[in-house]
Amino acid sequence: MPRITEECVARIKDSADIVSVVQRYIELRRAGYSWKACCPFHNEKTPSFHVNPTRQSFHCFGCGVGGDAVKFLMMYENIDYPTALRRLADMNGIAVIEEEENPELARQRRLRSRIIELNELAAQYYHQLLCRSQEAGHVREYLKKRGVNIEIAKAWQLGWAPPEFGTLRRMAETRGFPPRLLTDAYLLGQGGSGAYPVFRDRLMFPIRNVRGEVVGFSGRVMENDRDPRKYVNTSETAAFRKGELLFGLYKATSAIAKAGMSVVICEGQLDVIACHEKADIRNAVAGLGTAFTEGHARILAKYAKKATLCYDGDRAGIAASEKTFRKLAQAGLEVYQAELPPGEDPDSLISTRGAEALQHAIEHARPYLEIRVQQELALAQGDTNARAALIPRMADLAAEVADPVRRDVAVVDLATRLNLGLEAFRATVAQLLAERKKAPQRPAAQEAVYSEEEEMLQQEAEPAGVIPLALHPSIRGLISMAGSSEGAQALLIERIEELQEPIHHLPGGVILQRLLEVLPTPGDKQAWEAFAQELPPEQRLAIKGFEPEPYHTSAEQLLFYVDQACERAARDAMQAKLDLLRARIRSPHLEQEEITGIIQELNNLQKMLAAGPAAPLS
Repeated sequence: MPRITEECVARIKDSADIVSVVQRYIELRRAGYSWKACCPFHNEKTPSFHVNPTRQSFHCFGCGVGGDAVKFLMMYENIDYPTALRRLADMNGIAVIEEEENPELARQRRLRSRIIELNELAAQYYHQLLCRSQEAGHVREYLKKRGVNIEIAKAWQLGWAPPEFGTLRRMAETRGFPPRLLTDAYLLGQGGSGAYPVFRDRLMFPIRNVRGEVVGFSGRVMENDRDPRKYVNTSETAAFRKGELLFGLYKATSAIAKAGMSVVICEGQLDVIACHEKADIRNAVAGLGTAFTEGHARILAKYAKKATLCYDGDRAGIAASEKTFRKLAQAGLEVYQAELPPGEDPDSLISTRGAEALQHAIEHARPYLEIRVQQELALAQGDTNARAALIPRMADLAAEVADPVRRDVAVVDLATRLNLGLEAFRATVAQLLAERKKAPQRPAAQEAVYSEEEEMLQQEAEPAGVIPLALHPSIRGLISMAGSSEGAQALLIERIEELQEPIHHLPGGVILQRLLEVLPTPGDKQAWEAFAQELPPEQRLAIKGFEPEPYHTSAEQLLFYVDQACERAARDAMQAKLDLLRARIRSPHLEQEEITGIIQELNNLQKMLAAGPAAPLS
């Protein structure tokens, strides 16, 4: 008789949300952190049947029955254990994997168990080195600067992986672990010159599943590792699936329930630790690596109904938050965004402004789409092309919201903020939803597992419906000049204050600003492509096909060209600002004081235009 593999049984149970399962059969009502109903297994008038999402279990205080989602299905449908497992797998899109007393599959089950045992040994070894070894002094000093004391290090079993691997190898052999298991657990890698330690001089974070088992590690580079990657994670093993693991979740499940089924999502491990230990925000978790996956979202949906993104306030953080929002919204979670000051992450904010600042940011988090459209409108700065490009992007994000009521609330709010006709915007979102329903959907059980290189390729794909940002001719000329000459780059940087008005008021100015921050080497195609890939989709498409070639001219000529280009851009910026003010003054909602201020500013700009650009605008 075929039997379901042990690993598959674990995946089926992990995928199950007991509240969702029970609600398929009986009506539940929220009761604090749990749910209640009249027991379906005996007659009663007062509800004594409770479902606990934190423990993923049910219990009736009247008749005493209880168990997990599988037990509920067995009792309610009067089916046996294997049938209940298969029923649960069907509910959650999990492919059932069976085995016929297959020695190889049995070996895989044993391998997973042994890898976890070896990881537990390695975690203890790394932790002892961090706490006691003189060689780990630089790691302790780093943690001290980050505000991580010995108690925090012990609570999270932080460790240090030394450059050499011989001691851990001998410890493993003494405990009966075969040498090959070190490679199977990805503690040792295999290269052209033989085996090498994967983690060398790295701060080690044990990665635990929701049952608390150490299934892998994440290592942060310290001083002596020549590997350029800041973080190295355990590769896919019999015990480790990066797309199904969230750092800190095993500590956060009860806190998520106490916070009203609400989870805080950070970008990195140290941010999660800071939230838990320094700010008493114990419902915080983080993904591993750059990609927040559908698997992560499905797991969180079992424990939480609301997610607050607590990402860095920089451009990279905004881009990462959008990808995470899409996954969470598709999984049915209500997504909020905590507004962190630019350049701050949760850990640094606690260090500079105290735990109260982070607590305040999370307590006053606003709906993600509300904050996102506010950010985008601020970047547009009256640029009509940028605002036009914003409409399909915000419609695309609104279409991600799975709950139809919350989605329509978001549509109404976005239409108001974008100054659009509600029905037209609602129709745009509806059309996007219809197109998505026609597209083939990948079953949840077949979700791909990407390597870090494949993740990067996935991120390079352009979202559908993106409208390229139109470039003003003056900005196009400056971008071409800066992309073709190091001398021009230097001269433009000297005049960066003068260029602020063109950057803020001319379409595409934000690309010029970013170009002068990054300074890709003129004529270097790879450097230009790397710069372009860091831009948002509509900006990346705006410079698609740009391949600036280096040109050489005398210093005098170059200075003349730069002067002319900057003067032209300054006049165009003044004209754009005039047009914007003329549009504003026609608004029927202005107070007299505002009208007077706008008229005065219009007069000043007209005088400056008549006299010719002599100084940057105030």
